[in-house]
Amino acid sequence: MKRAAAHHRIPFEPDRVYVIGDTPHDIACGKAIGARTVAVATGKFSVEALAAFKPDLIFADFRDPAAFMDTLTAEGVD
Repeated sequence: MKRAAAHHRIPFEPDRVYVIGDTPHDIACGKAIGARTVAVATGKFSVEALAAFKPDLIFADFRDPAAFMDTLTAEGVD
């Protein structure tokens, strides 16, 4: 977030940052910086396995990008 803020010259508030990944490590990374976490079961971890790490959002895949965007919009992302 610091590098992004320096590059774009705007602050990035953690609650407006999403870390998207397909491993428990990705979820842990997002939580460590205070970001929202999105797990997607496109790798070797299942939805159930990823859910155990309590991501903010979880998807089986991104085959329906509109559903993903609708979810973000419902959360208040602009």
